[in-house]
Amino acid sequence: MSDNAFPDALPPQYGLHWYVLERVLGQGGFGITYLARDTNLDQPVAIKEYLPVEVATRRPDATVTSRTDEHDERYRWGLERFIREARTLARFDHPNIVRVHSVFELNNTAYMVMRFEEGETLAALLERRHALGEADLMRVLLPILDGLELVHNAGFIHRDIKPDNIHIRSDGTPVLLDFGSARHSLGHSRTVTILVAPGYAPFEQYYSSGENQGPWTDIYSLGATCYRAIAGRAPLDAIARSKGILGSTQEILVPATAVGSARYSDRLLKALDHALSFAEKDRPQSIAEWRKELAGGKPAPAPAKPAPVIPVSTVSSSRIAPMVWGGVGAAIVIGALAALPWLVPGKPQPVVQAEPAPAPSEAEVLRRMMADEQQKFAEERKRMEEAARELQSERRRLEEERAKPAPSAKPRSEPPPRIARATPIPEPAAPKAAEVTPLPLPAPTPQSAPPPAARAPGPAELLASAERAQARGDYGEAATTFKALAENGSPRAMVRLGDLYLVGQGVERSDELALRMFRGAYEKGDSEAQQRLGDMYAKGRGVPQNNFHAYAWYSAAVLSGNAAAKGEQERIGATLQTVEVEQARKLGERYARAAKER
Repeated sequence: MSDNAFPDALPPQYGLHWYVLERVLGQGGFGITYLARDTNLDQPVAIKEYLPVEVATRRPDATVTSRTDEHDERYRWGLERFIREARTLARFDHPNIVRVHSVFELNNTAYMVMRFEEGETLAALLERRHALGEADLMRVLLPILDGLELVHNAGFIHRDIKPDNIHIRSDGTPVLLDFGSARHSLGHSRTVTILVAPGYAPFEQYYSSGENQGPWTDIYSLGATCYRAIAGRAPLDAIARSKGILGSTQEILVPATAVGSARYSDRLLKALDHALSFAEKDRPQSIAEWRKELAGGKPAPAPAKPAPVIPVSTVSSSRIAPMVWGGVGAAIVIGALAALPWLVPGKPQPVVQAEPAPAPSEAEVLRRMMADEQQKFAEERKRMEEAARELQSERRRLEEERAKPAPSAKPRSEPPPRIARATPIPEPAAPKAAEVTPLPLPAPTPQSAPPPAARAPGPAELLASAERAQARGDYGEAATTFKALAENGSPRAMVRLGDLYLVGQGVERSDELALRMFRGAYEKGDSEAQQRLGDMYAKGRGVPQNNFHAYAWYSAAVLSGNAAAKGEQERIGATLQTVEVEQARKLGERYARAAKER
């Protein structure tokens, strides 16, 4: 397109119904936002186009399509969530929440039309002023809390609050932008990298599929945004905080009470530190609870186990009422039963207060999280191994079937032995007639043997030929041969084809397909594939970035005889604590054993 800074964007003056695009306001991983003019009302609007660059691309005719057939389902599912997000936000008419006017489908994608707000982002404001005073900060924070509480009560959370997504209007009032519903909608796939804002995202957003996220997730991000406005820098990233808690590094989050001491009120600083608690259960569980702390009131007691946020579209109003009233009725019955001993005349009952169970430390919380994730991984690994065993059993059965003779074919029988006949007694010889000597028959002309057929190149020769083509830059020929060999089960061809998918040479660029090739080669015991899987986890390509699993795959490659993986293993090991290294090494040993047994 005409704007080199945004090559995927539609060109200026492009028409979308009665809207005319003027310029690009910004682009993220899941969409492009334009400044446009509504020619009907003659006023500016902001239009957000759904274009998830990881799974979709722009065609020359301006339509948007999924990159491959395998991406189509994810693209369509995300598109539906994008439209649903727009319809949900359109219900909110709050001065501090972005106002959505309409949504429509065109160009095989969707467009969300929003009110255009003059001004600048909080990030740009902080870049100029470095920090905000307490009065200015509260003028931004409190209105955002009011609007966000409305969203939370409707069953939605933002998931991406940061200074870039808070817009300060020309009159100084704030508005919250860019709700992350569509962004989270693609997170259901294991091959989509988790998108978070380092420093502003809590730890549960790095490992959780959504069940542990709720209002407390947004509260953490708001606390981090305020921390940036006080300290002049974002707080320590949640991953780095986890390592400090476990003792593998010396990095810890300097609390707001230390950073802003003597410049901000203790009430505000303590509320920010509470919002930035590492474990989700230790944070305020609702906007109302946190607002009381900011106002100086005592925080409301936190629920024992906060329920996850349920999108409002999944629960109808007809089902909400019976649940609410059923809960009220149950509470009345339980309360009556509990009060019964006190209502019966007799000996007064002593008041016994149970000792509260000590709250687990942050380190213990993190260890439990890691244990849960490792348990899930082990279960997934077990299912993969069972599937592989079933596949091998099926292959053996098919080979045995092929080895059996066809049912219609009859076994060849040996000719019956010739039986010697008794020699008859000769009759008296008759007078001899003249013997006739038979003429010799002409000898048959020997026929020349057919020339031997030319020998077809074997798999090894084809693989070497494809690698030579790859070396000289003929990636199309190399990819075609690698695909044929990979389909026939060549692990080395799978690795080479995966390398081509990573860079998009001779094939479409796809981390997902590359990961599939590497896993297939690993299933056949290839040590180079184990190193590639380590690379994928180390770089977060096709899978969420995870140094623990990267170290495990590098360890498996080293144990399988791949000396080249040793350096990467040591580099990743330096980022882990001792207990993580030991656990990852054991996991790598299991990978290596499983590969050798295949």
